[in-house]
Order: sequence, then C-alpha cells, then structure tokens
Amino acid sequence: PEQKRIVAILDQAFADIEQARAKTEQNLKNARELFESYLQQVFSQNGDGWETSKLKEVCRLINGRAYKKPEMLAEGKYPLLRVGNFFSNRSWYYSDLELGEDKYCDNGDLLYAWSASFGPKIWDGGKTIYHYHIWKVEVSETLMSRDFLYYWFHWDAEKIKSEQGAGSTMIHVSMTSMNARDMSYPTIEKQVELVKELKALEGMVLKLEKLYRHKLLLIEELKKSILQKAFSGELTKQKKGAAA
Repeated sequence: PEQKRIVAILDQAFADIEQARAKTEQNLKNARELFESYLQQVFSQNGDGWETSKLKEVCRLINGRAYKKPEMLAEGKYPLLRVGNFFSNRSWYYSDLELGEDKYCDNGDLLYAWSASFGPKIWDGGKTIYHYHIWKVEVSETLMSRDFLYYWFHWDAEKIKSEQGAGSTMIHVSMTSMNARDMSYPTIEKQVELVKELKALEGMVLKLEKLYRHKLLLIEELKKSILQKAFSGELTKQKKGAAA
C-alpha cells in the first residue's frame, strides 16, 4: 500500500512537471519565432527606395583554406576555425602556417558557414585561420551595413533550407549560387535604423530564451528531487507536500 501511495504521488507530480515542461518549451519556441517573424517582415516586404542587386554586387565572398589532416595540430600559433567550431568551442585544432591575409578572420569579421553548420556569424574570437567550408564576407561599405547583411543572411538561410527540403541534414550552397542570389536593401541610413530595431528585439528574445532554458533546468532538478525523496522515505502523505 505504501508503494502504491508513493506511485500515485509520483504519477501526479510527473504529469504536472511534464505539463510545465511542454509549456516552457513552447514559450522558448515562440520567443525564437517572434524574432524570425520580424526578420521576415523586414526582408520580404520592401519599402519605397529599396534597391535589388545580386549578392556579389554588395559584398565579396572569400574562401577559407582546405586543410590536410597532418596540418591540423593539437597546439600552434593560430586556432583553426572549422565548421564544427562555428557555433561551438569544442575540439579545436591549430596551425603554425603563415598565410595570406585573406585566409585569416579577426574580431568583427562577418563569416558564413556554407556547409552543415549553416549560416552567418560575426567573429569575436581574435585572429584565426578559417576553414574552406567558411566564407569571410567583405562588405561594400558604400552600399551595405555589415550588420544589415548579417541579419539578411539569417533570413536568407531559412529560405535556402526551405529550398533544399525540410529535414535535410547536409545543407550547403555553392559560392556561385550564393553570389547570384537577389538581395533587396534600402539606403545605408535606413539599414542602420532597421539594425537598431533588430538588435533590440534580438536582445529581448535572447533574455527570454535564457529565462526559459533556466526554467527547464529547474524543472529537471525538481523531478530529480522528487525521485530522491520518494526513494529515501521523505515523501509526506499529502500530495501537496510532494509537490513542494
């Protein structure tokens, strides 16, 4: 009878926990979709004074260096930024090779991973050699704000994913096809204004995402705590006590 009482308490507690988890995960998804929706609004509904050009007319894509395995060192002078490190700091390789300046990226450079880990990033990791599967983007400053192009890349990446099929795990795009993509943009002054709005919204969304991820961790800790109490004899007879 005591086991049945504890199981009943756990069943109810876990049902409540799963409901809370589902709501939190949905809130996390909604926060990100809010930002994606605003990107769609900005870049798909061009206003008066917007121009349309091929991407190659507003920026230059520069290939990184293709490495052979023996050239990838456990330690060395320069970190080697591979696609696997583009959004992660795990498993770095290094290089002592001295290369042309266009094979290095540095703080503030706009980069684009075009294979597997797909999309743009503004680099903040110091002087680094970037791999062949990453482009460095040189922006035509008379036409384009770096940050405006960064956000356009984010929006366009979702279009590319859709074009290549939902669920595809090996998304990539060639430099030729990327250079030929149409891009619409307003004046530099309007770009700066839109970037300010996008950054403000993105900052709010990131705060919400951090809050919801922390809540998911707390929910998991609550579940572990209830199990610990259940199997150490600490659960009270009241369901209220179990929830607490």
